[in-house]
Amino acid sequence: MDRLSFNCEQQNIINHIKGSIRVLAPVGTGKTSVLSARVANAVSQGFAPERILCLTFTNRAAREMGDRLAKFQPEVYRKLAIKTFHGLCAHMLQVEAQTIGLPTDFAVYDDNDCFEILKNLSKFDEDQEVWNLLNQIADCKSKASQEQLTIDLVLDSLFGALDYRDRQIALKYQKVLGDRHALDFADLIFYTRSMLHCSPTASQRWRDRFDFAQVDEVQDTHLGEYEIVRALAVRSGNLALIGDLDQTIYAWRGSEPSTVLDCFDQEFHPITYSLSLNYRSTKILLGTASNFANSFDQRHTSINPAPSCDVGEDILTHIASDWNQEALWIAQQIQTLAAGHGAEFQFNRLAVLARTHRKARHVAATLTEVGIPCITVDQYQFFMRQEIKDALSYLRFITNPFDTGAFKRLILSPKRGISLDKLRAIYSEGLSCSFRLTDLAAPQPFTHDDPLGNIIEAYTNGTIVVLDVETTGVSVVDDIVEIAAVKLVNGQLQEAPFHAYISDASDVGESQHVHGYSNEFLKEHGEPARTVLENFYDFVGDALLIGHNVGFDIKMVTAHAQRAGIQVPTWQWADTWNLAHRFIATESYSLENLAKKLKLTSSPNHHAMDDVRTTTELLAYLMPFVENQSSDRVALYSKHGEDFAPLAEEISNWKQLSQQLRPAKLLKHILQSSGLARHYASDQSRIQNLAQLMKIFQEKDDSSLHPDTALRGLLEFTALAKNLDHISEQNNQVVVITAHQAKGLEFDHVFIAGMTEGEFPSYHSVQDGNIEEEKRLFYVALTRAKKRLYLSGCSKNRWGNPKLPSQFLQYL
Repeated sequence: MDRLSFNCEQQNIINHIKGSIRVLAPVGTGKTSVLSARVANAVSQGFAPERILCLTFTNRAAREMGDRLAKFQPEVYRKLAIKTFHGLCAHMLQVEAQTIGLPTDFAVYDDNDCFEILKNLSKFDEDQEVWNLLNQIADCKSKASQEQLTIDLVLDSLFGALDYRDRQIALKYQKVLGDRHALDFADLIFYTRSMLHCSPTASQRWRDRFDFAQVDEVQDTHLGEYEIVRALAVRSGNLALIGDLDQTIYAWRGSEPSTVLDCFDQEFHPITYSLSLNYRSTKILLGTASNFANSFDQRHTSINPAPSCDVGEDILTHIASDWNQEALWIAQQIQTLAAGHGAEFQFNRLAVLARTHRKARHVAATLTEVGIPCITVDQYQFFMRQEIKDALSYLRFITNPFDTGAFKRLILSPKRGISLDKLRAIYSEGLSCSFRLTDLAAPQPFTHDDPLGNIIEAYTNGTIVVLDVETTGVSVVDDIVEIAAVKLVNGQLQEAPFHAYISDASDVGESQHVHGYSNEFLKEHGEPARTVLENFYDFVGDALLIGHNVGFDIKMVTAHAQRAGIQVPTWQWADTWNLAHRFIATESYSLENLAKKLKLTSSPNHHAMDDVRTTTELLAYLMPFVENQSSDRVALYSKHGEDFAPLAEEISNWKQLSQQLRPAKLLKHILQSSGLARHYASDQSRIQNLAQLMKIFQEKDDSSLHPDTALRGLLEFTALAKNLDHISEQNNQVVVITAHQAKGLEFDHVFIAGMTEGEFPSYHSVQDGNIEEEKRLFYVALTRAKKRLYLSGCSKNRWGNPKLPSQFLQYL
């Protein structure tokens, strides 16, 4: 990157790559360019790209940084870890899932998925009651004390702040998430903190993982997130926290930047830098924003126009008679701006910001009435749209066969002659015999009409192979380094086990800290992958495969075999993690915890054969439970199974295709073969949205990854993505959003509506004494404009009562 393009303030930050720094970076000061250049400088100074971590607040910011860095040395910068906090935690938990008792194939549920679960459990009359409880549950996890961070979690303790009724609902909610192999957003942070706090081995692995870390938007960070960053950076001491405390607007959601920065100062003793020259806005806009920021009780940054900034146009203020007239005035100003440009006018470079969703919806309705194209986040909600959720449910269930919510949705969209009442009846009847609704999605017929019949048959009258593998990573592009297996014939352990190391695996890298095998050890004691895998296939034969989180092991063996040019057989398999979850009540289903709880004689230690021995003993413990309830499951299947057989066959075919087709092509095939495209054929807007989903999958598909791995990554993206990550990239429409939603965005022309007492600042912020955060929110809104700002209010509120102009106007 051209050093001549940076000013002295920026260059000092770019050059400081060793040790800890704190950067105060107000809006428009070139922060993203500086942080990108700092990473590039770190690489040029010898930091390995794969050991550099960049954390951002949104996917949009992560993408912008990645795009900047990719322009220079794409092959190097592709190795960087540029993630959001939730994305980082999801990755860490995928790596450590077996260590802390999570399913290796866990799905991330978005807020709407969680809302549906909680709504069904709580039976609340009002949706807002459900959202309130969901927020309280998340708050319990986010603010969990060190004493509550435990892998063997006692949930009563975690939810102790809730009253008895809500605590019982919260416990059921967590049970449903566990049954579905799912985590919510708060779980991602909570379990990552728990893993770092309670597992010394895993914690040390992650302390050794990165040599350089920088965290953007620190003002949006809560203390739990900082604890994770601290653990990752404490060894190297190379940590940068960047942000603008004058834009702290999420205290209501748990951000606590002052506490975070106090801890950072005490623990890392950083050097502080400031950026002050704004390159984005006009001198008039910057002077106005700076004057307003002077009204803060405590101002943390200063902004000054760079010499290249234009003077700009004056701010236009208008107080209308009422809500309707205010919205019409905004519409008229937009029409004036658009006049003379015709179809070429860029409506998406305009934004209307409001304090509340109600105000934003009102303005949007008025703009629509007069023919101005506009969109609100509420209207957009792309990944929440019915047709998008329907399509994603098919893909989610393919990757996670325990996702009951996805299975219900794909059964009902389109309708297959199976009613919701019938699904509820099957679920209720199955509780007493550990029959899961998702059992009906397995390829049929079942052995002896029991979803678990193949396990019973193989254990009593057949052959079972219990296996475990150690790998260089958790993706199918990673390699196996060790395979171990034992054979059970008619339930009896055979004397000759299978055990082998692979000599030509890729560099073990960080995985050596997990399994302990170095590259040199594997070359000395191992054999080529092709030889090992062929011998392993001969050992397995037509046996039933069983393991703990065995889906991961089979996925890795299959992928490695394909790379080695070996034809992969189709195996039947069962998972002791799933069996334990059906028949044993415990907080953690890690192999280690189950061994302790059940007092097994074997104990796992990340060496494949030890894990196999423990799994074999666990299977023996579980088999009486499996056998005792078989007749009840047979009766339930006989009653309902035939209705699901055609769908189960389709699902099996889709799973096979997911290993071969790129995600967008798989999605296209499923839309056609499932009947979903036909179901929505009469609604052109929904068909267009499904086409947009395929486009997103095409654009974000990492072709270097195996199709299955790429699909899982895309599904995680759809769960973690914010709608604002895409809204401004859509059609040419005015964006009408709240001031909170506007954070991080910029537009040429910005209208701030509702500059009336009781609106902005809001009535509740004044009553509750939160006027300072309300000021910061208005400051965020002020600083979204690049060219011109328009302020509007009204002398009567929506009920016709007289109101004064906003007190904030006096500071401008």
